[in-house]
Amino acid sequence: MILRTGMHATACLLAVAAPFNTALAQALPQGEPGLDQVPQARPIRPGPPRYLENYPFLADSDKQTDFFDPIRHIKLGESSWLQLGGGVRYKYEHLDNPGFGLSGESNDHYLQQRLQAHADFHLFDDALRAFIQLEDTESWGKDIYSPTDQSDAEIHQAFVGVRLPTFGHGSLVARLGRQEMAFGEEVLVTVREVPNVRQTFDGVRLSYNAGNGYKLDAWAMRPVTNLRTGSFNDSSDDDSGDFYGLYGTLPVNKMLNVDLYGMSYLRDERILNGVSGKEDRYTLGTRLHGQNKQGVDYSANLIYQFGKFAGDDIRAWGLWSAVGYTLESAQWKPGMALRFDVASGDDNPNDNESNTFDPLFPANGKFYGNASLTTMANLIAIGPQFAFSPHPDVTISPTILALWRESSDDAAYMPNMRPIAGTADVSGRRLGTSYDLFTRWTPTANLTVDLEYQYYDVSDVIRDVGGKDTQYLSLRTSFLF
Repeated sequence: MILRTGMHATACLLAVAAPFNTALAQALPQGEPGLDQVPQARPIRPGPPRYLENYPFLADSDKQTDFFDPIRHIKLGESSWLQLGGGVRYKYEHLDNPGFGLSGESNDHYLQQRLQAHADFHLFDDALRAFIQLEDTESWGKDIYSPTDQSDAEIHQAFVGVRLPTFGHGSLVARLGRQEMAFGEEVLVTVREVPNVRQTFDGVRLSYNAGNGYKLDAWAMRPVTNLRTGSFNDSSDDDSGDFYGLYGTLPVNKMLNVDLYGMSYLRDERILNGVSGKEDRYTLGTRLHGQNKQGVDYSANLIYQFGKFAGDDIRAWGLWSAVGYTLESAQWKPGMALRFDVASGDDNPNDNESNTFDPLFPANGKFYGNASLTTMANLIAIGPQFAFSPHPDVTISPTILALWRESSDDAAYMPNMRPIAGTADVSGRRLGTSYDLFTRWTPTANLTVDLEYQYYDVSDVIRDVGGKDTQYLSLRTSFLF
């Protein structure tokens, strides 16, 4: 059962939230293995990119056992086929004291809609592929908007994939166009599943799979900017910045897998803590993860950042880590993990160094709850995570995290590197304690219901700037086909 030590997942892929291996492997997404090895799991659960789905086995009509199977494989010729699919999600959220009550609003409750439809053309025995996905996102009743709440009707993904020749038995695929990306535990790059508008990038990506778990991805991208008003106008441009990277996976044995990665995010203009200027941020990291026969698993990301921001040298670091244990033979398959995360803050704003870690495009909600109250910047987070499955269709995961600032001279941060107003000017380190309860119910192959409750009990730093305890409730109902 992969707890949030690294992988919440669907039953058929690595997940987006935790290192135990069974019950929580039903929950959220992570990584990008193929799905064609698991024909019984269709469609995937909410989270991973829909382009991961591939159903060539459905060419055999005897295997078309699901109501939607006829549109999952429409034969176009001897070596070509079309896959169709889509999804509907409605999300209700309620917040007491959003943004710790510093926003001027005492509560915010709203309904959001996400509609998706995609067409996936596989041509010449998959040597050529064209994928397009439309998305319509709407939000009703929200008082405090963010760029991830609504973007009307948009071309969410549109890319062409080409299988290139390789030596040996490996495969090399190039994808050009607009696409979602997710790597490892999604500590730095995520699909952003829970917010209403998912994250996409424009550019080119090369993916090499040598078999036996050895993989390497390389990309040159620009993140897509979401515009709330108007349709078919989301885009990437010079203001989005240039995002380059390499991500490789080297399996040593079951107890040790090594991921190595390097990324650069280059922006002509960036604003951080009231300072604006050009930023060239480079990120190097490794992830060590594995599991033994006794049910103990672990995951640790060690990351260093360097470069230049507004003339200052960037020197920042981060650690995401957890170790967990699952009783596979026990009823409900209970699991527990201990999480320890720390990311550097800036000790001195006048020393010509920028030491605040920037998590780039992280899956904040997977680690710290979806109330959008904290992110992995100037942060220490320690606490237990639990998971159990009282029914094959139900997963329950409570998490308790004690939170501090790493540096008392830097602000506390919310997602998108938004500093909590005034926190850079107060003393102390203690931010508070986050209590999160996540439940997933999967009554049918197509329907997924997520219920999440989070309570953030603030301490000295946030209380000293007028912040209050915050409660968050979210009900998300997704139907995918």
